[in-house]
Amino acid sequence: MLRTSREVEGRLLSAADLARLLGTSKARVLAYESGTSVPEPGRILMMAQLFGVPPRELHQPTRGQNQLSDLRSYAGFTAAELARHVGISRTTYRNIENQALLPARDDGTLPLRLAEALGIPLAMVHRALDNHPMAARRRKSIARHLDGIFRRAHLRFRPAVVDPDDPALLEITKLLRRPAGVVCRLVNHELGIYRSLLQRRDVFGVNAAYAQNKRSSDEAARAAAHLENTIEFRHSAAAGRLVRFLAEAMTAQQWRTMVTLLTHNSVWVPFDEEAHVIWGGLTARDFVFMERSTPEAVKMSLTRIGWQSCRDQAAQYACLYPRIGGARIALNRPPTGTHPASRNQVPGDGR
Repeated sequence: MLRTSREVEGRLLSAADLARLLGTSKARVLAYESGTSVPEPGRILMMAQLFGVPPRELHQPTRGQNQLSDLRSYAGFTAAELARHVGISRTTYRNIENQALLPARDDGTLPLRLAEALGIPLAMVHRALDNHPMAARRRKSIARHLDGIFRRAHLRFRPAVVDPDDPALLEITKLLRRPAGVVCRLVNHELGIYRSLLQRRDVFGVNAAYAQNKRSSDEAARAAAHLENTIEFRHSAAAGRLVRFLAEAMTAQQWRTMVTLLTHNSVWVPFDEEAHVIWGGLTARDFVFMERSTPEAVKMSLTRIGWQSCRDQAAQYACLYPRIGGARIALNRPPTGTHPASRNQVPGDGR
């Protein structure tokens, strides 16, 4: 108990002293210490500052380690305060905290904004969201429907595709909260990957059976076994990929901008509010950085992180925004020059 072990201004505090400093009653302080009452986030922050310790040291998790609600309390925020801080409504934030539901209309930077507000690594926010019971339940349901769809790839003389009105796809659509056409294209993309895994496994199986020596046969057999393990759990991996991609996807304007940068590496952008809306999320993710500026415009350049992200997800963005083409034009080469990840100012931020 910090009150009886850590001095404040050269002396140990009584329960009454601490109550006076916190603006509450002695009975409430004793309840905090006995564990029969939980301090509000604001009081946790006050006590942490008073005793010179991190807020995390004073907070006892109530719903499992590193739940988003616990991370918020560690930082001394109420739900309303954190919502204001990251620029969303309290209802939207409650959906995130209680159901791990990120808003469908976002530029993909909300997890990053939460991490920065809470003073924690982005990976901790992702872990809290991924480990949320509701998120796990949704992924499991999506994986179950995907498993049924993927099994169709094993059938002979049947196209390995799914239609927008397929009952299993419509269930996935509800869980992902996206238009059926978008989900259909993404699921067909995953189905194509699954089918290619089946083909590669079978090729390795044939190679193992007809190898010219035991070493080659063993190597092919191991490769086939590895692919078989990948195939077995592919529906679960695909469910996780779909959820994460849609949660972090760029807006159509941002993706169109990235496609332009993939061809030209850099562009000049005027100082205006529209530019700030488009480029703010890209600079926050270190996909682009400000190279130099004039009084009227700034030169924004593609980073290697941005190029790599586009390379890795170009096929998925083609499913999400099929009318925006040309992403593969420059994906066979990284951006020229040294473009470090850098969070410089963005156009129109007034700094």
